[in-house]
Amino acid sequence: MQPSHPTTPAEQAFLLAIDFGGTKIAMATATPQGERLAELEIPTQAHDGAARVMTRMHDAAAGLIAQTRQKHGGKLGAVAAVTPGIVEANGIRLAPNNPGWETLAMADTLRRQFDVENVRVETDAKAAALAEARCGALKDLSCGLYVNLGTGLAAAAVIDGKVLRGAHGAAGEIAYQLRGVPGEVPFADGGAPLEQFVSGRALADRASALLGQAVSCRQAFDLAPAHPEVAALLDQALDVLVVHVVNIVLTLDPERIAVGGGMARVPRIIQALTQGLARTCPYPPQVVLAAFEQGAALQGAILCGMEALG
Repeated sequence: MQPSHPTTPAEQAFLLAIDFGGTKIAMATATPQGERLAELEIPTQAHDGAARVMTRMHDAAAGLIAQTRQKHGGKLGAVAAVTPGIVEANGIRLAPNNPGWETLAMADTLRRQFDVENVRVETDAKAAALAEARCGALKDLSCGLYVNLGTGLAAAAVIDGKVLRGAHGAAGEIAYQLRGVPGEVPFADGGAPLEQFVSGRALADRASALLGQAVSCRQAFDLAPAHPEVAALLDQALDVLVVHVVNIVLTLDPERIAVGGGMARVPRIIQALTQGLARTCPYPPQVVLAAFEQGAALQGAILCGMEALG
């Protein structure tokens, strides 16, 4: 989505939204009404550790804030961030791809970095589902499902316009679902069985090992017709993904599934889910691309920022 060009009065606050993704950090400033003012992306480089990631993010965001003030006026009034994992006061759990996140008190860190009191931090998949429920593919549904297929793997259910959180905020953490195969490593032993088999990162790593060269997930799908071993790998992964989505659908009975994340535009994904659901579910839901595609989490962060300002 391209930023619009509204005017922000000098006395009016604007918000900063941040999406900490597996490979990139997306940022945007926006008005209290959610109109985007300026946007920026930088590499996450999560392997550098939480402290360096937060410092690099702040340095880039400071430039975005200065650009916004110079062009539109106003002042920073709220910061909203979305991140993989379950946000707790003293750290972020279930974010194995982000070293150091488990001891990162993100809300406190953002308050200190940006000198603002209005701060919101949310799980990225739930923020994306919120965006789709408010103004995207899951709007006005009694029951919908958002599935994020990217570097990691997650889902979020939307019931009557509200994102299902669960008792600990961990509803939809399907990365930890068991595949039921010998030797899989469960959560207690450091595993994320489903994510380590069908996520974008997992498929890229496994295809790269077969090909003897580094390829992305999308490149693996492109190369599959000429490499039977890669084609077999992807076929098996898609079969497993379909089984797990089918089981969620049979539990929730959603009207529609919105698929987002970096893998969403691989044509075979939507096709495989649609065909698998049609064969296995008494009431198969419609499967569509998320309205915000890879930008759903950032749009969700903007909505969280709007609530923080309001």
